[in-house]
Amino acid sequence: MAVVGLRERGVSLPRIDRRTVAGIVLAASAALAVLVLTRPAPTVPTLVAATDLPAGVPLTAADVTVRHVPSATGLVEGDDIGDLAGWSLAAPLASGEPLLPSLLRAPARLDHPDVLALALPETQAVLGRLAAGDVVDIYATTRGTGLDPSATELLAAGVYVVDTRSDGGSLSGAPEIELLLAVDGELAARLAAARHTAELDIVRVGP
Repeated sequence: MAVVGLRERGVSLPRIDRRTVAGIVLAASAALAVLVLTRPAPTVPTLVAATDLPAGVPLTAADVTVRHVPSATGLVEGDDIGDLAGWSLAAPLASGEPLLPSLLRAPARLDHPDVLALALPETQAVLGRLAAGDVVDIYATTRGTGLDPSATELLAAGVYVVDTRSDGGSLSGAPEIELLLAVDGELAARLAAARHTAELDIVRVGP
């Protein structure tokens, strides 16, 4: 049997007007532009105080909540308390105020709230490879006189490094590192005396 075409049967295909096509394209483009312009900007999760927080009290997960902001610059980024559990604030925060890195104090600072500065040649301080947050042991070596041998003792263990800075070189030309160490009154007195009477060496604890 012969196949009869649509035109032969009197059926014609609809004709698409060019203006209709152009209108559809323009409408789609406008819809896409509206979608792009109204799409929310990406945000970053940051930590804020869930309630009024006092200074010096260890933080718990219940103390913080999350707020999404366009930029986390100068804030504490994260969607949970994570490693900050047990840290404390140097100043109180009202509910809803953001946590700031400058206000956070590591747990070690609760028992050692003061800060002592110490400058050492890098060769006596892990080649200068120290950073804020490190924990160090400090050894003191006293030079003997005559037949008396030199003596080395552990002067302080588990000292928290608050901050570090490399000055590029001491008066003698040897590179030095400047440390801010968390201390209490007793540790401050031992270190202050030892740096005038002994040679100090620092060992970084852990990795």
